[in-house]
Amino acid sequence: MKIIIVGCGKVGYSIAQELDREGHDIVVVDNKASAIHQITDNLDVMGVIGNGTSYTVLKEAGIEEASLLIAVTESDELNLLCCLFAKKAGNCETIARVRNLQYNEEINFIREKMGLSMTINPELETAVDMSRLIRIPTAIKVDTFANGRVELLKFQIPEESILDNMLLINLNKMVKGQLLVCAVERDDQVFIPSGK
Repeated sequence: MKIIIVGCGKVGYSIAQELDREGHDIVVVDNKASAIHQITDNLDVMGVIGNGTSYTVLKEAGIEEASLLIAVTESDELNLLCCLFAKKAGNCETIARVRNLQYNEEINFIREKMGLSMTINPELETAVDMSRLIRIPTAIKVDTFANGRVELLKFQIPEESILDNMLLINLNKMVKGQLLVCAVERDDQVFIPSGK
């Protein structure tokens, strides 16, 4: 897959490194020649020095053949504009890093009107993940679905726990709210419980 990454800071470099490992055709774009040289000297990627909102620069990067553009510069506005231009110039999928909380409050509107495939806010995602883990400190992992109405939790039950060897039907009686145990992992084997 041909992927263009606009912004060669830490985030852009990390994304390029991972996608390069996966064997994708990567082109990086940045205003700073030093950032382009650092990434192209260390990874098997092409580099274009220039502004990611320039049609000429995007065309040089291969926007017309690209499947995806990821904009991760320090500027939310530049990221959004890059994605808008990419959508119009190449009709590819687009991902923008948007860190401003005010924009995040209106992100569904922005995504719909600009035709963005996805927006990411690493700091907000980290804060949300941390708050979930603080709220349920014994959980190893917490994933939320259905606009927060459903949570998928992963726990490790120690041998000395009262939950160890408890029938799942009895566990339901102990918990306030609705509970469904989807899977149990024991000794590297996963099985779907019957509730007994």
